[in-house]
Amino acid sequence: MDQLQIVQNLIAQGVNAISVSVLDASSIAPVVEQAKAKNIKLFTSDSDAPDSGRAVYVAQATDEGLGDTVIDEMVKRVGDHAKIGIVSGEATASNLNAWIGFMQQRVKAKYPNVTLLKPQFAGGTSSRAAQISADMIAANPDLKGIIAVASTTCPGVAQAIETAGKIGKVVGTGYCSPDTARAYLKSGSFGFSVLWDPEKLGYLTVWAGKQLIDGKTFSAENSVPGLDQKVAYDAKTGVLLLGAPAVFTKQNVDQFHF
Repeated sequence: MDQLQIVQNLIAQGVNAISVSVLDASSIAPVVEQAKAKNIKLFTSDSDAPDSGRAVYVAQATDEGLGDTVIDEMVKRVGDHAKIGIVSGEATASNLNAWIGFMQQRVKAKYPNVTLLKPQFAGGTSSRAAQISADMIAANPDLKGIIAVASTTCPGVAQAIETAGKIGKVVGTGYCSPDTARAYLKSGSFGFSVLWDPEKLGYLTVWAGKQLIDGKTFSAENSVPGLDQKVAYDAKTGVLLLGAPAVFTKQNVDQFHF
């Protein structure tokens, strides 16, 4: 069952609110309208469809912050004249494409001698990510790093680096949780990983849904029970922002368990 069918089933059930991590931003607008027609609050979290008419987007971090952070941390490890590959997930995922776009902008603006290879898309499979990464390593003997943009591609990138005997020569990284990245950080196939706290993102998502159901508006800064920091809201873009990205390394990964 695809995502749109799942959402349509929820609309048919008459739920009060629906949160969607959007897989294809170009196709969700019609179901947003269907939800509105039944007074159901449909909003996005984790991955957005900004032109769909959704009620609000609960963002884990800014797309720019995520793109900048992974590039800055990679350059610290591979230098500012390196060649870096990108292995993403679904080619239609708006959040992944936005992060890639900001990576490219960061390189152009700050690291003009870094070469970013054309992004490769593995869909949702780790095995495909492993094959793409292996081919990338073989075709680029001077490759210094690979960025796994989707969490599903992290295991494949790490596996390819290890299988190729490139630990210490090619730095892997990705947007994946400490629990996912822990073994790769400790083996050396990953130099670091970047993410956010998914528990807090989930909590903020539920809180946002309840606010919408209750007809409450968001303030420029919001105190959310259970979250330490205030949550910013941009009325122009309709975005609730959890906070800055976190960087996990071999040295700090055991402090986190999610």
